[in-house]
Amino acid sequence: MLVLALDTALGACSAAVLDTASGRILAARSEPMARGHAERLIPLAAEICAEAGVAPAACRRFVATTGPGSFTGLRVAVAAARAMALAAGGEAVGLTTLAALTEPWLDRPEQLAVLAVVDARHGHVYAALTGADRSEILPPSYLPAGEAARLAAAAPVAVVGPGAEAVLAAWPEGASPPAVLDDRAAPDIAVVARLGAAGDPAGAPCRPFYLKAVDAKPQAPVQPAAPP
Repeated sequence: MLVLALDTALGACSAAVLDTASGRILAARSEPMARGHAERLIPLAAEICAEAGVAPAACRRFVATTGPGSFTGLRVAVAAARAMALAAGGEAVGLTTLAALTEPWLDRPEQLAVLAVVDARHGHVYAALTGADRSEILPPSYLPAGEAARLAAAAPVAVVGPGAEAVLAAWPEGASPPAVLDDRAAPDIAVVARLGAAGDPAGAPCRPFYLKAVDAKPQAPVQPAAPP
């Protein structure tokens, strides 16, 4: 099965093609960017498919990171994956950014817990804490950076993702520092492809995954002025 993976949820625009029959990533690219994902993603996906020597319509599964991340950015990959799956007669699968950030650090000799974290600003983060045995210590949550740091400091831990520095700044005084600090701006798109290929479409919907309501509020209607 050919899998096309897409990621626009955080600080990069990324695409990869995986051939599950051989287990090989046929082509992959990740371009750092803070904005412009909508304009870049479709051309990038076409370029990656050309490098892999496959037509997008030959892919049977389309994987997108679903968040948490940019409220508008993550929708770009989600919409593209769903549209491509519909056009190709394939299936669309969603994968959270926290799961993709966590996976590379599990099953390592160091036996570390993993705190995957995205900076949500205003002293808060989106975070998930996973034990070295893959147990779920903290499910994906929106919480103060200090609370995430307190939970993570209880055991040897890898703190990974674009919120790592925010958590480190709130680290409990006197606690042992993280064993690993990796503040990468976006998940490894090859990991996204492999996890998406292994996922169950029925249990991994391709739709935005938000952990808090959008900050913007609709403008209140203007009341007509009272007659003089």
